[in-house]
Amino acid sequence: MCKTDRTHDVYHLSDYYPKETVGRYNIPKLKRESFVPMRLIDFNQALSSKDFESGVHFYIDDSRFQRIWNTRHRYIPILKRFSCVCSPDFSLYRDMPLAMKIWNVYRSRLLGQIMQRAGIRVIPTISWADKDTFSFCFSGVDHSGVISISTLGVMGSSKSQTIFYEGCRRICKVIQPKTILLYGNLPAFDFGKIEVIQYKYSRFDWKKNFNAIY
Repeated sequence: MCKTDRTHDVYHLSDYYPKETVGRYNIPKLKRESFVPMRLIDFNQALSSKDFESGVHFYIDDSRFQRIWNTRHRYIPILKRFSCVCSPDFSLYRDMPLAMKIWNVYRSRLLGQIMQRAGIRVIPTISWADKDTFSFCFSGVDHSGVISISTLGVMGSSKSQTIFYEGCRRICKVIQPKTILLYGNLPAFDFGKIEVIQYKYSRFDWKKNFNAIY
């Protein structure tokens, strides 16, 4: 039976455009964006905020924004009010099965693509885990645009720092972004000529219980 109630079906084939995907896993492509927001607020703050000059980020626990996947079309009109949206940051835990890591990257890009088609400025959020994610975690992101990354919870050990820096090096080589919106503390990493704009988090922000590279 074909479902027609878009508010209760968590995956809609009508949202999938095969010609707008890339790579082995058909990761949805996002259009290049050059916009830089003045501030960033998290998705849950945005539901009641009037600070429409801000951009919206998803650097919060997955459980706090799962609803945008389950009933995403309900939130498009809300997000359209803001200056831009960083695509959802679904977690890539190191001990997660590879299929789930691919799925979470796919979901992030697909939601970003849906938002772009709705007229929202979308900044691609990039996250990664071990090197086994490097073959797909950068897929669907155009070169020379603006991207978003975060250091929240990823710098707690030498192992996590090493993987974070490996991912940053790969970003610089593969994506070559013009600008990086960095949410959290600045890492001790040389991004070269890439512009890095830091957005500091407040003590009220929720860090993820675990991070992709812990």
